[in-house]
Amino acid sequence: MSLTKVTLSFQEKLDFLPALGSIVLAGFYAILTGLWRTERQAKSLLLHFGYALFRKATARLSPTQMQYVLPPSNKIYEQYTKKSGLVPQSVDLGHGALGHWIGDRNAPNVLVWFHGGGFGLPANIGYFKFYAQIIRELERAGKQIAVFSLTYTLAPQATYPTQLRQAVECVRYIVSQPNRDPATVFLAGDSAGGNLVGGVLSHLAHPHPQISPVALDGNLGGAAMIAPWALLDTEFEGQEIYHGGDLITPAVAQPWASAYLGDAPRDFYTDLLTAPADWYQSFPVNSVLITGGGNEILLPIIQEFAAKFKEGFPNVELLVGHRECHVAPIYNLYIGDRTETQQGKKVKTWLTELAR
Repeated sequence: MSLTKVTLSFQEKLDFLPALGSIVLAGFYAILTGLWRTERQAKSLLLHFGYALFRKATARLSPTQMQYVLPPSNKIYEQYTKKSGLVPQSVDLGHGALGHWIGDRNAPNVLVWFHGGGFGLPANIGYFKFYAQIIRELERAGKQIAVFSLTYTLAPQATYPTQLRQAVECVRYIVSQPNRDPATVFLAGDSAGGNLVGGVLSHLAHPHPQISPVALDGNLGGAAMIAPWALLDTEFEGQEIYHGGDLITPAVAQPWASAYLGDAPRDFYTDLLTAPADWYQSFPVNSVLITGGGNEILLPIIQEFAAKFKEGFPNVELLVGHRECHVAPIYNLYIGDRTETQQGKKVKTWLTELAR
């Protein structure tokens, strides 16, 4: 489970030393080369350096090695609430999942967030900083929203459809609250979390055979997918992949996708891009926002996904952040860059317009 610390073999632990050396070297190289950056690279030296470290760490270490050194999502939530002087409010959702409230849980609007990380990395502090920004932004507009963040079981400790089931139970919990109008419930997620948003919408419209259906009294208010991982391909033949301006590389596709899928075959819930356009037609949601970074390696897939989504579900908007990386609204905050991203700003204005 994601709530317990993973164990590593002696060889995996021993591997940390040479891995650390390669990460440090990548950092030094980034500092030396980052003084002369192009439009296809990060806007600041800090971001250039941070992206380089993350690229090397995720390419060099396995998902379980990363989990070994990173605190689980629920611990990050506890650290955030303690530092912010807030009382932690966590909910056991069953099936090995936890939900965490940020803001007033009685607010008229709720944003359910599924974090990214290739299904193998926990949420980092950048998520909770971004949640706080969303709450403040809506408050300035005279609206109230709370965020309900899911801690799901990381792969490969559990494989598909476990994470989708946990995401569905998270949504079931929220829409089952007394007097909760589905139109005041919004889904959002980044990368693998965006995959889960698509999977949950798919389940609501076409119930997964291994997961209990969810009854809705009406459409959800909206769904936002930040750099959604809509296609679990591990090869990128025929696609232009630029390596210098993003925080991930194609090297992570195979280990992350394999860890998540296990022995399960890919389907429309795991690879929403492969679904026919009419699959999206009956999604019970009023509006869909898709964003991507102009410098991220998944951009061609994100653009293709958005175009196909719009064929079956017209109320879809795509925003591409100029010179931004994969999940820039989250990761930039994580490494200490508070500059507003175009993707982050769009998510906030989109929510402000739709929230009641």
